[in-house]
Amino acid sequence: MLNVEELKQRLCEAGFKIDAIEVQPRLPSGRRPDFLIQANIDGRDINLVIELKERPHLAELRLAADHIRRYVGPNQAPMVASHFLGPNRRALLREMGISYIDMAGNIYLRAPGIFVEREGKPNLLSYQREGLNPYSDKASIILRILMDEPGRSWKIREIAKAGGITPGWASRAVDSMVNRGLVAYNRQSGISLLSGEDVLKEWADFYDWHKNRFYYYYCHAYDSQELLDKISKLDNNSRKFTLGFQAGAYLVSPYSTFNRAHLLIDGGSFDIVQREIELKMELEQRKDGANLILVRPYYKHSASFRARKIDKWWVASDIQLYLDLNRYPLRGHEQAEHLLQNVIRPKFNKMIKGKHGSQRT
Repeated sequence: MLNVEELKQRLCEAGFKIDAIEVQPRLPSGRRPDFLIQANIDGRDINLVIELKERPHLAELRLAADHIRRYVGPNQAPMVASHFLGPNRRALLREMGISYIDMAGNIYLRAPGIFVEREGKPNLLSYQREGLNPYSDKASIILRILMDEPGRSWKIREIAKAGGITPGWASRAVDSMVNRGLVAYNRQSGISLLSGEDVLKEWADFYDWHKNRFYYYYCHAYDSQELLDKISKLDNNSRKFTLGFQAGAYLVSPYSTFNRAHLLIDGGSFDIVQREIELKMELEQRKDGANLILVRPYYKHSASFRARKIDKWWVASDIQLYLDLNRYPLRGHEQAEHLLQNVIRPKFNKMIKGKHGSQRT
């Protein structure tokens, strides 16, 4: 549980002088925030109205930010405090005009005559400490199914069959997702996604493309199109590999050119498939000037889940493309946002209207 001493310490580290702290004060509006802090920074006084959110999900955070913004007074700055706020959570709060601070040292405060911002601090806590991680490799299969058909409700056995997992394990994973406010579930209507875009962005905060293993090669090809043509001639009837990252996104919704193609190879047969591709494409193993990268995904079970064939190539799912590109260099974030806006978001916009979160019943 985040406590007042931790909060005070982080504010002091950011340059604030704390004059007074009230716990659950009653404001003129009748509301009771977690803390009201009178502070001074660079000679300017400020009253911080702070709501604590332990490990908020984006959908919950959006509601909390809207709530606190409505009841603060004219000389008060609304702020959310948390153990950790990932990049997408921080972006949401900035967009909504809400200041924030987390125990990793990330802070943002904009008020008349005051601007404080510190970013880039690492995550001190992880989902692994909170039980089953809904964004782990195997559990994410359920989210991928829900995101692929966001307007549909699923029974436990239906989703287990679709994902190739046992009903018992699927039930445990769904419990974890319900508790975190990601999905709604009851025995009559089944499982449904609550806020697809918020869930995806939260997932992207936890996903780390660096954990994939990359093998760099040069393939003799005049340009990217010739490289794709050579890839299309490989035997891939059993979907042993899928195009991902920039090349995959280009085939789904062209945004910008690319000079490297990534092939995500099934982990169980990686060594065999890697050797086949090396021989058939006459590859030179080198990092400088590499134009073909073979990838051993750290999501062993789900990286190629729901891959589809586009023209002559098997391509990773839109969700996997977004996750890998979101923080990837070489314009990766721009490509991810283009994919979100033009392909993924239109699907989410068709979600059933009026759904609300619920505990399992």
